[in-house]
Amino acid sequence: MKIEYIPRALAEKFSAVFAGNKTGFSAREISDYFIRYSNLVRHCDFYGFTPTRPDLFIESLYSLEPKFQYYALNDLTFTVYPSKYPYPDEKTREALRKDLHNLISTTPIGLGFSKLRETAFRLDWLEANRRITTDPAGATTAARTLLETTLKTIIEERGEKSDGSGEIGKLVKQAEKILGFEPKDHPAEHKVFSGFASVLNGLASLSNEAGDRHGTIGGAGIDDPAIAEMCVNACGTIALLFIELHLFMKK
Repeated sequence: MKIEYIPRALAEKFSAVFAGNKTGFSAREISDYFIRYSNLVRHCDFYGFTPTRPDLFIESLYSLEPKFQYYALNDLTFTVYPSKYPYPDEKTREALRKDLHNLISTTPIGLGFSKLRETAFRLDWLEANRRITTDPAGATTAARTLLETTLKTIIEERGEKSDGSGEIGKLVKQAEKILGFEPKDHPAEHKVFSGFASVLNGLASLSNEAGDRHGTIGGAGIDDPAIAEMCVNACGTIALLFIELHLFMKK
């Protein structure tokens, strides 16, 4: 699945309203906004001179890899961020969102309409990571819950009812199928997903037995940060993969 860079014409349309003549962000606000998507973005103070705001907007946008270009522009259309000048109105943002979304898919599923955001997921995933050493069991449960919620959201946004058994493996297989990854058409990917499903089923058992929600005999829990780290990383890896497939896959 190849994600293309944002076409220059569309980038300039965004720049005209988010960094235009007395509209949108100041130079510093432009830098601060795009830096949250990549540390490769150069702050406006880096240049030693003052670039025009439209030029800085374009330069910052093309410092991002393609999928983060989509995330950054899409987020601008959904959220009203603090800005020195008047922020574009909802009608303008909706038109830009439609143009952006049509680059990915003409269906009502995808980047422009999904509740999922990789950037938001990563923040929650980092929070689970921070708990690994101080609360391994809590980190394991948090990661599993994040994955479960992600898979259910994908399945339901694609028009089906998610499996209610509580088995992560079943949700992985259901999401795989609804995204069009049939074993006969994508055998290599299917092997990877199946392997992850097996691992995640084991991790789910650990979480059920010793996570926040379920105590074990004698009150024991997952007290090994190495096990918790494995759980958190496995859940995060598979969730991020499915988020990207869901948001960017053309139907």
